[in-house]
Amino acid sequence: MKKLIFKMMLIVISLLLINGCSNNTKNINTNNTDKQNNVNANNTDKQNNINTNNTDKQKMKNTSQTEDTKKMTLTPRKDPIQEQLNKMTLNDKIGQMIIAGFDGVTINSSTQTLINKYKVGGVILYQPNVKDAGQLVNLTNAIKTTNSKNKVPLFISVDQEGGRVHRMPTSIQNTPSARIIGNKNDANYAYNIGNVIAKELQSFGFNTDIAPVLDIQTNPNNTVIGDRSFGSNSSIVSKLGVSMMKGISSGNIIPVVKHFPGHGDTSVDSHLELPLVRNDLTRLKNVELVPFNNAFKNHADMVMVAHILVQKIDPNYPASMSKTIITDLLRKQYGFGGVVITDDMTMGAIAKHYTLKNAAVRAVNAGADIILVGHGMDNVATVYNSIYSAVTNHSISLDTINKSVYRILTLKHKYNVNNNKVSPVNVSNLNNQITKAISNTTTTNITNSKLLLNIATKAKEGSIINADFHLKSTTINIVRKIWGNEDKREYIAAAKGTYSTYSKYHVVVAYNKGQQLFEIRSFDPSLKALTIADVKNYFGSPKTDVKTSNKEEIISYTIGTNTLKFVFPTGAQTMYLDHYSIYNASLANNMAS
Repeated sequence: MKKLIFKMMLIVISLLLINGCSNNTKNINTNNTDKQNNVNANNTDKQNNINTNNTDKQKMKNTSQTEDTKKMTLTPRKDPIQEQLNKMTLNDKIGQMIIAGFDGVTINSSTQTLINKYKVGGVILYQPNVKDAGQLVNLTNAIKTTNSKNKVPLFISVDQEGGRVHRMPTSIQNTPSARIIGNKNDANYAYNIGNVIAKELQSFGFNTDIAPVLDIQTNPNNTVIGDRSFGSNSSIVSKLGVSMMKGISSGNIIPVVKHFPGHGDTSVDSHLELPLVRNDLTRLKNVELVPFNNAFKNHADMVMVAHILVQKIDPNYPASMSKTIITDLLRKQYGFGGVVITDDMTMGAIAKHYTLKNAAVRAVNAGADIILVGHGMDNVATVYNSIYSAVTNHSISLDTINKSVYRILTLKHKYNVNNNKVSPVNVSNLNNQITKAISNTTTTNITNSKLLLNIATKAKEGSIINADFHLKSTTINIVRKIWGNEDKREYIAAAKGTYSTYSKYHVVVAYNKGQQLFEIRSFDPSLKALTIADVKNYFGSPKTDVKTSNKEEIISYTIGTNTLKFVFPTGAQTMYLDHYSIYNASLANNMAS
């Protein structure tokens, strides 16, 4: 029994001990849990703070990254020129690299072929393409209409310099030659002349003028340039040439400065043969290249490269085909980034020494953007096909073509070249603007300019200002029927004809044995106001200029098949016009004998 009681007590004690340990454990655990909870709470707060800070930082970082991403993902700015280029075929691109001349005063099948088949980048009009004001407007409008289905509008160009290089209708007053402008040495005057040339070209639908001439006439035997140059001084040519260039450009006509690297020190006409230039690069940079350098600094848009052989720079090829001159000198040394055009590749300087096919390919590889083909549909086809073949056989890289066409399209875009037609020209208003630019609005000069215009217009018809008679179509019997018998009649053996004077009308008519008039002369009193400078200013450099033993200076110009002659008495400081005449040599010589 005692043992049983003892066992039971042990069990109770054990239970009590177990229960006590359990409570202690709970207390410990409770304490530990509280402590852990405090720790965890602190850690949570800290973590929350950390997370909050990190979240704020992440938000800031994400915001920054979003802005950067936006910047990086903005749609890149489009290049409309490149997009236009990308849409063009190789045929389209090669066509853009040709400016072509054509025959006739209207659009014909050959002109349509140039535009529709070869898709030429431009056309050039010469004097035979111009008949009168109405015809010229119709022609340029027809050219634009024909081209309207093509992707790119045309350069419609002309080399309107003024003076003896005058391509406008005879009803439009001419502007002075570069030499006359040079003699004035007035930059504002040069600018105004350039601007009024732009106005007349705009009126007739042109957008490109292959002018001004920046050549310096350092060789007095240089007749092909002559008075087309502003002078023999590089600074004067530089100043006036760039001023005229700016005047043309301000009228939204593309000026083309010429003839790089300088055609002034030559004695051979490149239309006939290849001129040779013996000057070295140092001389060129100090003289001939000065005006061009000034033009490039003043953002010249296009430059024409000459057919001249500059021996000490490239002894093998003329400038128009020389990589040394076009790429190394013009592009790299002088930094010219505009359009480069060759002079007419059908000129004797090229035709007598090179095949047109090889010349065109070499010019493109040398750095030329545009090949000028002034004459012949077959020549245009040859240039077009030779360039195309050279690209396909990798003689010319496609990159070269693309760069040239990109420059061409950029220039057309800059001047907003388009196919918009022009309205008929108000000739009177246009002439008033030209007169104002030339004469500085003085009444005397305006009167003289109108008189000169009248003389020029009548001369084109084979007539004079104060007589409604015409060479070829008028006989002396018709004159007598209208005016009666002459006051004086005299046979001139040297002229092989009879001269009849009508004092009342201030006219002398000369007729041959066939009774046909071969010369009509005017002594009108209004002529006494014209100086020799006025006449040269208007008509340019004369074809002949001689002083006679009779103390007279006679200057003459060719007008169609006739000769226009002006006679000035010498001796006075200023020579005023005594009389002038329209004369036909074939009528005088052939029918009189």
